[in-house]
Amino acid sequence: MALNLEFTMNNETYRHSLNGHEVVMHSHHYLALITKMVEDLTDLGGPEILSDVTEETIITILNDYFQKHSLNDTEERLRAGEDYFSTFGLGRMYVSGGADGGDVRLTSSHLDEGWTMKWGPHDRPVNHLARGFISAIFSAAFNKPAKSYGTTETASIITGAPESTFIVTAL
Repeated sequence: MALNLEFTMNNETYRHSLNGHEVVMHSHHYLALITKMVEDLTDLGGPEILSDVTEETIITILNDYFQKHSLNDTEERLRAGEDYFSTFGLGRMYVSGGADGGDVRLTSSHLDEGWTMKWGPHDRPVNHLARGFISAIFSAAFNKPAKSYGTTETASIITGAPESTFIVTAL
């Protein structure tokens, strides 16, 4: 099933919406700057804050979409999560797994591309936004609340790997 996309713009506020939820279209440079700031605030929990906020936001969007479109099949829900990731301009994601967890691959990542253009390669993964997004996909796909899954980035395009990989575990 292909993702149904309804983009609208409020002519009074000039805010864009996707399927009834306000969205901000961004550049990969902007996302890289936010992530750099979060990395600089690691001692204050910056990476976890970005991941958690992303998860809380995306799970709401996915659950709303699943309800509006009577999407009950787990595989279709996982595919819809992948499609939302791409629709937001974040790259290409492939999700596999079940209620106990799974694996996710990013064959392209706009964050990693933006970071590399600005600062070059990095010594560790920094895609905290994708971690939160992935946790939200699993929670929504399996009808669980936020924070039901932990996601760890195990390889990253930013470090020179051909693709980014994530391990998802049920908590």
